[in-house]
Amino acid sequence: MSKTQDWRKTRDYRIWRVIVIRRDKVCQICGSNKKRHAHHIESGAYNKELRFEPINGVCLCSRCHSQYHNNFNRSYRVKTTKYNLENFKSLMAYARSIYERK
Repeated sequence: MSKTQDWRKTRDYRIWRVIVIRRDKVCQICGSNKKRHAHHIESGAYNKELRFEPINGVCLCSRCHSQYHNNFNRSYRVKTTKYNLENFKSLMAYARSIYERK
């Protein structure tokens, strides 16, 4: 973790993470309750005002979290946005509907 990401080691970050995961309970993409992560909707690195606001977080399982970053950002270091997250949710819903038709 780089020097610029030191905020992820803080108590405020850990509290934010727990609040987001407890609030959502399951992955907001697939519904899994395994290996849950708290994901920043608006990047915590770029949007310091919203960094520890629970409204700026969403619970994702590790699989959906990885897929999100791989499909929409190519990197965990690239700025994320609410627009990207909504597109990803739509894409996953579409993929699920195709799978369920089979």
